[in-house]
Amino acid sequence: MVATFLLPVGTALYVYPIIVLVVLLPVAFVSYRRRGRAGGWTTVVFYSFLFYLLAIVLETVIPLPANGSYCTGHNYASSPQLRPFYFVQVIEEHEHGSWGLASLLHNGALWSSALNVIMLLPLGIYLRYWQRMRLLPTTLLGFGISLFFELTQLTGLWFVYPCPYRLFSVDDMILNTTGAFVGWLIAGPLSRLLPKLEPDRDHRHYAAQVTFTRRLLALLADLVGFTVLLGFGAGLLTLFGQSRQHRGLEVLILALVWFVLVPTLTGSTLGKRVVLLRVERTSGRRAWPLAFLVRYGILLSPLWLTRLALDVDHWNIWQHPQQLLIPLGMLLSLFLVGVWSPLAVLLDDSHRAPYERITRTVNAAIVRKPQTLSQRTAALTR
Repeated sequence: MVATFLLPVGTALYVYPIIVLVVLLPVAFVSYRRRGRAGGWTTVVFYSFLFYLLAIVLETVIPLPANGSYCTGHNYASSPQLRPFYFVQVIEEHEHGSWGLASLLHNGALWSSALNVIMLLPLGIYLRYWQRMRLLPTTLLGFGISLFFELTQLTGLWFVYPCPYRLFSVDDMILNTTGAFVGWLIAGPLSRLLPKLEPDRDHRHYAAQVTFTRRLLALLADLVGFTVLLGFGAGLLTLFGQSRQHRGLEVLILALVWFVLVPTLTGSTLGKRVVLLRVERTSGRRAWPLAFLVRYGILLSPLWLTRLALDVDHWNIWQHPQQLLIPLGMLLSLFLVGVWSPLAVLLDDSHRAPYERITRTVNAAIVRKPQTLSQRTAALTR
């Protein structure tokens, strides 16, 4: 039984990094607006909660039957168990009148009931400590999540399988809801031991800071966004019958729009806007298009030099010595962007990369006044 219980947790460990990559940028976007940073204890709490949710979801559906033929040989889950507190009788039957400690430790029904309580116990802790949710809403949400899990089992993973392969049990809902209730009670004294979550204090302290992580997230957001735009544009061109070859001009136009035109007009690329950064001259004035062209031409040089290298049909440095400029430029680019720039940002007192010194530009934080809870609620109800 322990191995069956741990299998979904092991699966969650494999799936979790993929989910983190998917939500990383949206979470950073929200975090910088609410707290002025994307790290800290609040982030640890969020990502641990994300892993917990993934684990309990997989606990509900794994292990999966190999195929639909499972239904022909197994029917134990075909009828839902609707007797409240039937688990007490099952525990007694397993004990056979003996209630010794050794017997209880080997009672599978008891362990199964205890694990159902433990399953949603962290939910109650998270909701009170992190979301400041009251007891009744926490208990009702625990019941709703448990009901969703049981319906998932009753419908055979929402009709993916032609029959239910896990038993729908009203006792599971009782035990799960009890776990959320107990977790909320535990969160009271536990929250006194854990760090306080104070987004307003974080915002006052970190919102104006331009950290290396913040800049790296902005670059990552720009690269992801530009890649999506590039793929979308390529798909449209293919749809209208244009050849997939020789699309360098289209790529150049999109790059100029994303990395030069948009920041010239707004002060930020879309990626920098995500984490509330803007590029300006060291004097505080707006940067000109040439500054953005040089800045991102250097910063993205490993990418466009790689593109140039791939466009070379036949390499022959002896006959075409000018081809040697590409690998030499790549080495210089990797050193400048991959080594010198990060070290300058991390170690230099001014935190300016070489391409920023050349263009006389600097990253500045866009500091916004954080919304209060009542303001966020009012915005959601409009």
